[in-house]
Amino acid sequence: MARPRTPSNILELRGAFRAHPERQRRDAEGAGEFNREPPEHLRPDVARAWRYLAARLPKIALTSSDELAVEQASRVLSNLWAMEQRMGDLCGSLSEFKALNDALARWLGLLGMTPRDRAHFAAQTERKPSAFAALRDDAP
Repeated sequence: MARPRTPSNILELRGAFRAHPERQRRDAEGAGEFNREPPEHLRPDVARAWRYLAARLPKIALTSSDELAVEQASRVLSNLWAMEQRMGDLCGSLSEFKALNDALARWLGLLGMTPRDRAHFAAQTERKPSAFAALRDDAP
Protein backbone atom coordinates (compact mmCIF):
# COMPACT_ATOMS: atom_id res chain seq x y z
CA MET A 1 0.00 0.00 0.00
CA ALA A 2 1.32 3.44 -0.91
CA ARG A 3 2.09 5.96 1.79
CA PRO A 4 -0.67 8.59 2.24
CA ARG A 5 0.02 12.03 0.79
CA THR A 6 1.23 14.57 3.36
CA PRO A 7 -0.91 17.74 3.48
CA SER A 8 0.82 20.68 1.77
CA ASN A 9 0.65 22.97 4.82
CA ILE A 10 2.65 20.42 6.82
CA LEU A 11 5.21 20.12 4.01
CA GLU A 12 5.51 23.91 3.94
CA LEU A 13 6.19 24.02 7.68
CA ARG A 14 8.90 21.39 7.23
CA GLY A 15 10.55 23.58 4.57
CA ALA A 16 10.07 21.05 1.78
CA PHE A 17 9.28 23.72 -0.82
CA ARG A 18 12.36 25.87 -0.17
CA ALA A 19 14.63 23.52 -2.06
CA HIS A 20 12.03 22.67 -4.73
CA PRO A 21 9.49 25.51 -5.10
CA GLU A 22 8.20 23.93 -8.33
CA ARG A 23 6.72 21.09 -6.23
CA GLN A 24 4.51 23.42 -4.22
CA ARG A 25 0.84 22.51 -4.48
CA ARG A 26 -2.36 23.54 -2.85
CA ASP A 27 -4.66 21.04 -1.17
CA ALA A 28 -8.44 21.32 -1.14
CA GLU A 29 -9.38 23.68 1.66
CA GLY A 30 -11.78 22.98 4.48
CA ALA A 31 -14.86 25.07 5.19
CA GLY A 32 -13.48 27.19 8.03
CA GLU A 33 -11.81 27.18 11.42
CA PHE A 34 -12.14 24.06 13.59
CA ASN A 35 -14.25 24.61 16.73
CA ARG A 36 -12.70 22.76 19.68
CA GLU A 37 -15.88 22.98 21.77
CA PRO A 38 -18.30 20.05 21.38
CA PRO A 39 -21.61 20.70 19.60
CA GLU A 40 -24.57 21.22 21.93
CA HIS A 41 -26.52 18.25 20.53
CA LEU A 42 -24.00 15.69 21.83
CA ARG A 43 -24.79 13.54 24.86
CA PRO A 44 -22.60 14.32 27.89
CA ASP A 45 -20.51 11.15 27.50
CA VAL A 46 -19.86 11.89 23.81
CA ALA A 47 -19.05 15.54 24.63
CA ARG A 48 -16.49 14.27 27.17
CA ALA A 49 -14.89 12.11 24.45
CA TRP A 50 -14.92 15.15 22.08
CA ARG A 51 -13.01 17.24 24.64
CA TYR A 52 -10.53 14.41 25.14
CA LEU A 53 -9.89 14.08 21.39
CA ALA A 54 -9.88 17.83 20.65
CA ALA A 55 -7.14 18.37 23.23
CA ARG A 56 -4.97 15.77 21.46
CA LEU A 57 -5.69 16.43 17.79
CA PRO A 58 -2.96 18.00 15.64
CA LYS A 59 -3.93 21.63 15.25
CA ILE A 60 -2.16 22.27 11.96
CA ALA A 61 -4.46 20.59 9.44
CA LEU A 62 -7.92 20.69 11.06
CA THR A 63 -10.78 22.74 9.66
CA SER A 64 -14.51 22.85 10.33
CA SER A 65 -14.84 20.12 7.68
CA ASP A 66 -13.29 17.78 10.23
CA GLU A 67 -15.91 18.38 12.94
CA LEU A 68 -18.15 15.54 11.72
CA ALA A 69 -15.14 13.21 11.73
CA VAL A 70 -14.32 14.25 15.30
CA GLU A 71 -17.97 13.78 16.28
CA GLN A 72 -18.04 10.25 14.86
CA ALA A 73 -14.71 9.41 16.47
CA SER A 74 -16.06 10.76 19.77
CA ARG A 75 -19.08 8.47 19.53
CA VAL A 76 -16.83 5.46 18.91
CA LEU A 77 -14.52 6.44 21.77
CA SER A 78 -17.49 6.96 24.10
CA ASN A 79 -18.83 3.50 23.21
CA LEU A 80 -15.42 1.95 23.82
CA TRP A 81 -15.18 3.63 27.23
CA ALA A 82 -18.65 2.28 28.08
CA MET A 83 -17.65 -1.23 26.95
CA GLU A 84 -14.54 -1.04 29.14
CA GLN A 85 -16.60 -0.05 32.20
CA ARG A 86 -19.05 -2.91 31.63
CA MET A 87 -16.40 -5.54 31.06
CA GLY A 88 -13.34 -4.35 32.96
CA ASP A 89 -9.99 -3.95 31.24
CA LEU A 90 -10.78 -6.62 28.67
CA CYS A 91 -13.01 -5.63 25.79
CA GLY A 92 -15.38 -8.57 25.66
CA SER A 93 -16.56 -7.86 22.16
CA LEU A 94 -13.53 -7.30 19.97
CA SER A 95 -15.65 -7.92 16.89
CA GLU A 96 -17.99 -5.08 17.92
CA PHE A 97 -15.01 -2.77 18.31
CA LYS A 98 -13.58 -3.81 14.93
CA ALA A 99 -16.92 -3.31 13.21
CA LEU A 100 -17.28 0.20 14.68
CA ASN A 101 -13.73 1.12 13.79
CA ASP A 102 -13.95 -0.22 10.22
CA ALA A 103 -17.28 1.53 9.60
CA LEU A 104 -15.86 4.82 10.86
CA ALA A 105 -12.77 4.52 8.66
CA ARG A 106 -14.85 3.80 5.55
CA TRP A 107 -17.27 6.65 6.31
CA LEU A 108 -14.53 9.21 6.79
CA GLY A 109 -12.55 8.00 3.78
CA LEU A 110 -15.52 8.14 1.42
CA LEU A 111 -16.43 11.65 2.49
CA GLY A 112 -12.90 13.03 2.45
CA MET A 113 -13.32 14.19 6.03
CA THR A 114 -9.70 13.96 7.13
CA PRO A 115 -6.71 16.09 6.14
CA ARG A 116 -5.10 13.08 4.45
CA ASP A 117 -8.20 12.39 2.38
CA ARG A 118 -8.49 16.06 1.38
CA ALA A 119 -4.86 15.99 0.18
CA HIS A 120 -5.60 12.87 -1.87
CA PHE A 121 -8.76 14.44 -3.30
CA ALA A 122 -6.88 17.60 -4.32
CA ALA A 123 -4.24 15.51 -6.08
CA GLN A 124 -6.94 13.96 -8.26
CA THR A 125 -8.82 17.18 -9.06
CA GLU A 126 -5.91 19.56 -9.70
CA ARG A 127 -3.83 17.59 -12.19
CA LYS A 128 -1.77 19.60 -14.62
CA PRO A 129 -2.32 18.84 -18.30
CA SER A 130 0.20 16.47 -19.80
CA ALA A 131 2.72 17.73 -22.32
CA PHE A 132 1.23 15.21 -24.72
CA ALA A 133 -2.28 16.66 -24.36
CA ALA A 134 -1.37 19.53 -26.70
CA LEU A 135 -0.24 17.04 -29.33
CA ARG A 136 -3.56 15.22 -29.16
CA ASP A 137 -5.55 18.44 -29.43
CA ASP A 138 -3.58 19.57 -32.52
CA ALA A 139 -3.89 16.21 -34.23
CA PRO A 140 -5.86 16.25 -37.52
